[in-house]
Amino acid sequence: MSSETPKVQQTAEEEEVLPPLTPFQHTKYNALAKKMQYFHSYLQGEFEQAYEFADGSYTKRGMSFKSYLNSVDQFRMHLTMHHDIEEAHVFPKLAERMPEFRENERHKTSHKLIHDGLDRVEVAVKAFKKDPTKYKPETMREALDSFREPLYTHLAEEVRDLSAENMRKYWSIEDLKLIPM
Repeated sequence: MSSETPKVQQTAEEEEVLPPLTPFQHTKYNALAKKMQYFHSYLQGEFEQAYEFADGSYTKRGMSFKSYLNSVDQFRMHLTMHHDIEEAHVFPKLAERMPEFRENERHKTSHKLIHDGLDRVEVAVKAFKKDPTKYKPETMREALDSFREPLYTHLAEEVRDLSAENMRKYWSIEDLKLIPM
């Protein structure tokens, strides 16, 4: 049995202390976390821009009101697409060995909470596009705030769960190739 063989999940009291990873092993095991962090950083940037510009400061950046609303809607679509891809392709494979990626577990439950907030954003954007005179920065920020904490917590937890130290508990380096990402 090689040191790359996945370990059976154990309780905290009996968790085996694993030897340090070599730089090569760390790079391989951490690849998914690194890729996910790239996507998450982009999505966080879009969220922060939507939130910051909600006060009308988008005009200082040369954006029109319509462009601002389109950028908020684009963020909503990007995050939705990201989660749809994860749930259709990545999570099912991870869930074979990692309980936190299974149905009704932490990551999929977080997606549901986040999408409740994204639904609020969608309603707000549609209403403001229909009648721009009704726009209120606090309404947009309330919609964004409704899922900020679950979003940021989820993004951090997902990267942590895909980190080298966690992935090595469940996957061999060879088996990482089975994960579609």
